[in-house]
Amino acid sequence: MKKLVYIGVFLISGIVFAQEKSRDKMSTTETKTVTVDDGQKVTQKKVKVTTTEEGEVKLSEGDADKVNQERIVNGTDKKVTQTIEIDNDMDPFYDSKMEAVNYQKDGTDYKFVKTSNGFDVSSIKPDMEYGRAIKNVESKKYEFKTSDFSGVGYFDSEGNFVLEYYDKDTKEYVTKKFMSLK
Repeated sequence: MKKLVYIGVFLISGIVFAQEKSRDKMSTTETKTVTVDDGQKVTQKKVKVTTTEEGEVKLSEGDADKVNQERIVNGTDKKVTQTIEIDNDMDPFYDSKMEAVNYQKDGTDYKFVKTSNGFDVSSIKPDMEYGRAIKNVESKKYEFKTSDFSGVGYFDSEGNFVLEYYDKDTKEYVTKKFMSLK
């Protein structure tokens, strides 16, 4: 009887895990040593940049019954996470770490850079600061401030960042969505 229970649990868990969407993940790490001469002494700093791109694997519908199916490549449908680590001294540990995730809104790519109490948002091209989000201690929402407005933002169940604010010109509440590139 015990064996039947174990077999049943094994089969059910195998079915549950088999239903996850296939993901394609590529990670690259680049390490550079920079020599800094400040006029008094020469120091070396090590910078490590890890870039991870994730995207859903999509297959051609025409190859549905084949064993070897053709993959459909969609360059815009991916999530890019970049981690930058800096070592100011030559010990084996990195002294500072910065993480950035890319999102898209109205055809423009934005970079969300994690800070100690939230994140900064800037457009990638042109490289321009957009706003700053500060995490509310009591909820999962962020106070979002730009030079034009301030509002409230939160991440929805699909990983998108939703921003809500009052537009003084139109006298209406506006909802904007930063789409997660995954």
